Amino acid sequence: MNTAMHIMSIQHQLVLAIGKDSDLKKMLHQFLRLCCLSLNSTNCHVFLVQDKNKNPVHQKSKDSNLKLGHYLSFPMKKYGLLASNNQPLANIVNTFFTNNLAIDVIEYESSLYHLFKIGGFGVLAIERKQPLGEAIQNALTPVLKKLATSSIGSINHRSLVLEIKTRKQIEEKISYQASHDFLTGLFNRMEMQQRLAKAIDNCADQASTGAILLINLDKFKNINDVMGYHVGDKVLRQVANRLRHTVKNLATIARFDGHEFIVLLKDLPVSPLEMKSIINGVIADIVFAIEIPLELSEGRFSVSCFIGYETFNDTSKSVQDVLKNASIAMYEAFKKGKNKALAYNSDMSVQLNEHITYTQEIKQALKNNNFELHYQPQYDHLKNIVGAEALLRWNNPLRGYESPAIYIPIAEESDLIIQIGSYVLKQACADIKKLEQLDLPDSFKQISINISAKQLAKHNFVQTIISAVEESQISPFRLKIEITESIMMGDIELSIESLEKLHRFGVECAIDDFGTGYSSLAYLKRLPATLLKIDRYFVTDIHKDKSNTAIAGMIIELAKSLNMTVIAEGVEKKEELDCLVQLGCYHYQGYYFSHPIAFDKLLMAIKL
Repeated sequence: MNTAMHIMSIQHQLVLAIGKDSDLKKMLHQFLRLCCLSLNSTNCHVFLVQDKNKNPVHQKSKDSNLKLGHYLSFPMKKYGLLASNNQPLANIVNTFFTNNLAIDVIEYESSLYHLFKIGGFGVLAIERKQPLGEAIQNALTPVLKKLATSSIGSINHRSLVLEIKTRKQIEEKISYQASHDFLTGLFNRMEMQQRLAKAIDNCADQASTGAILLINLDKFKNINDVMGYHVGDKVLRQVANRLRHTVKNLATIARFDGHEFIVLLKDLPVSPLEMKSIINGVIADIVFAIEIPLELSEGRFSVSCFIGYETFNDTSKSVQDVLKNASIAMYEAFKKGKNKALAYNSDMSVQLNEHITYTQEIKQALKNNNFELHYQPQYDHLKNIVGAEALLRWNNPLRGYESPAIYIPIAEESDLIIQIGSYVLKQACADIKKLEQLDLPDSFKQISINISAKQLAKHNFVQTIISAVEESQISPFRLKIEITESIMMGDIELSIESLEKLHRFGVECAIDDFGTGYSSLAYLKRLPATLLKIDRYFVTDIHKDKSNTAIAGMIIELAKSLNMTVIAEGVEKKEELDCLVQLGCYHYQGYYFSHPIAFDKLLMAIKL
């Protein structure tokens, strides 16, 4: 009777130890501790089926990643031994786990190991010096069923917790990715638009003011084109970090598009002066932060920016209105130069609309063949026509002839200059063909056309020129291309290579507006150019202006030393001509000789 009561007491204690904690390891630790105390065991161990990450699972599987392994021991001092070094014992337990016995006793290293299966997913090993009585072993059977049930509950609970945690992490990651730019870690366009909408609503409720600053990195495309996108990405990340540290808690920042960033300032003072002071301070800090050279493994890079901004204080302006106005202001800042910042005003929209309308008119003019070429003859000191420069003219059906000073810069801002350049090339070649069918005087050499930066930068520039010459069946030397110093500054090596190919083909090159650009004399020496054109700025009143006289004289001497012909542009007075002759310049172009004229008049002038 006393033995039966003792066994029941052991059962009761062990059952009470089960299920008190949802954490499996804590529950098993308590159970093993009571096993050692109640059963007078030296050590108790639990082996469980585990996945490759050593997480317990409650069912056997053919999955090779699931293995029975040591999970926990009491006392804990034996844990390391069993887990790491006692492989023979682990093998004994595994053998027992795979047989059909529910209970077994194994003698190993002077100890008896009483092995009990825990459901189909574990083994309890009770280590003793003396064997357990059969009654005790049988009494443990219902206890182990309870242990199996509670263990499954703990494992399922842990799996559920992990699943919820994983799901939450995934949801947080998806939410982060939906609202942040993957490259810089800043907010993205969509998130910024949502935050701007809230800021506009809050301004109406709280009688405060806000502002949007749109920042564009100037000439960033050059970094991508020359160094590669991986370097461009590094630049964007560093700029983003600088913006983040510059505005800190003052503003919300986002990468808006490509190399554009946007800064949202909220809760600004209603007073226009105070508001403007804060905005200008933030802009100054941003410009300062961005223009500090970037030190990358690929080299040192200097970056500048231009900024447009718009303010808002109620819901009269929508999100799109504010962003559009900031973009318009940014475009105007771009035209002013690097590190410029402008606030939006309504005049900008008027100017932009006019710009867009004018651009559309240029497109229509190309379709309707409203462009034509006029030619300004070039003369030598004996008053022979030695060539002519092709100049584009636009006869607008509504306004008559438009000023090239207006439509050429607008065309250069877009790809329209490529289409215009294509027209000029083809028409000039067609006119040269007509000239070659005449009995031209020996003094007449070439027709020259102007080449834009975008034309020169195109990968098929050389082939385009060659194809036009061959299709027109003209002599290559009859066509000369004029480039300015400044348009070569993008990729000087590519420019030199392209011009050398054309030179070998027979098309010569002239450098226009010489003296007004930024070219290095070292590069000038490498260019396959045969003619330098003195800019009209140095020709005007050259007989009166000693500085112009000196500069023109140096250009003439430079051209001679490089074996180049020199021609002076903008000659309008006899006194200017006489001074140029004295300096040794014998080719001229300007109103003193002739205004630009239509092709048929050029033919008449040549025949004379």
